[in-house]
Amino acid sequence: MNEYQVMLYDFMHSLPLQDELKDQLHKCILATKMNDIRDFVNAKDVLSNIICDIVNGTLTIASTLRAVFAGAYNKAVERSKVKPYKSSSIEETPVKERPVPFYNWLKERDTVFKQY
Repeated sequence: MNEYQVMLYDFMHSLPLQDELKDQLHKCILATKMNDIRDFVNAKDVLSNIICDIVNGTLTIASTLRAVFAGAYNKAVERSKVKPYKSSSIEETPVKERPVPFYNWLKERDTVFKQY
């Protein structure tokens, strides 16, 4: 286990959970490749959300916790890779062209009044 896996295991082991669930969490942590802090945070968030959903009763596991975690973790990694490229800055918004030419009624009004 590398240092990130050890930190995650210590964090999950400190939670008031059943021993069976802690053993399954340990298997999930061992199966996860964590090379940097971003991987650690993704894994911690995914495991925390899964645990909360299990405790609340919104998630029931039909296969194994490892399979559920692997799917959720892979989805979180995909989202984190896409997220930095999407920016909502003003410079990136395309210039909108008007489908109809702009009608300057003030200019038209001035030319009409000049005639009289």
